[in-house]
Amino acid sequence: MNEKLLVAFGLNPKEIKVYKIVLKAGAATPVALARATGIKRTTAYSIARSLVEKGLLVEDASKRPRVFTPSSPGAVHGLIVEEKKRLAVREKVFKQLMDELSTNEAEKTYPVSRIRFVPEEKIRQFLKEEAYKWDSSMLKHDAVMWGFQDHSYVEQYLDAIEVYWKQTPKQIKLKMLTNMSAAELKLGRRYPRREMRSWPKANFVSGIWVMGDYLVTVNTRQKPHYMVEVHDASLSHDLREMFKSLWSLV
Repeated sequence: MNEKLLVAFGLNPKEIKVYKIVLKAGAATPVALARATGIKRTTAYSIARSLVEKGLLVEDASKRPRVFTPSSPGAVHGLIVEEKKRLAVREKVFKQLMDELSTNEAEKTYPVSRIRFVPEEKIRQFLKEEAYKWDSSMLKHDAVMWGFQDHSYVEQYLDAIEVYWKQTPKQIKLKMLTNMSAAELKLGRRYPRREMRSWPKANFVSGIWVMGDYLVTVNTRQKPHYMVEVHDASLSHDLREMFKSLWSLV
């Protein structure tokens, strides 16, 4: 028996020695193994048992003393089949791990956008629950909510706007382009930190809010209403810079 083959199979020197003895003799008891190897009987038995678990030996416990014999070629072939299955499973697991590590590395180097869709029935809850997160992000930058907005949002969600501006930090301001409406003019007088300006000849039918590292698209002109939140620092930064420039032109 080629010893390198047994090493490749994962056997240690003592296991190789015991296996070669059984292979040569055809059968061996723990006592015979102990004598042939010069180790204790209990140790020889333990090594033989490990070879049984690996599928290389067969233990006949019906005899006294117990006898170990080599596994048949068919049994060894079964080991090959099982090993292929285990390798296939491990390969799949490692590929999944590689994908997760690649994604994790990509998020560190190239931040991956996180997108969240909000249906109409969850909009008010969404606005209430996410306000603190948006405010915290804006305070890390310029403390301004930038963007443009269809005036229908004010008409449809005045209650949510009232709640927000009553509890938001005083440092937060809003600078947004919009379609002017009676509802918007009235609200602007109540909350001077909400500075809305109309863009000449524009007719916005949706909206985009830029709040720190977050942006939210707003669609309230037609039913069903919905919002989409995107967490993307790079995109938010660029849109913020664009709206700052546009604001200075109005």
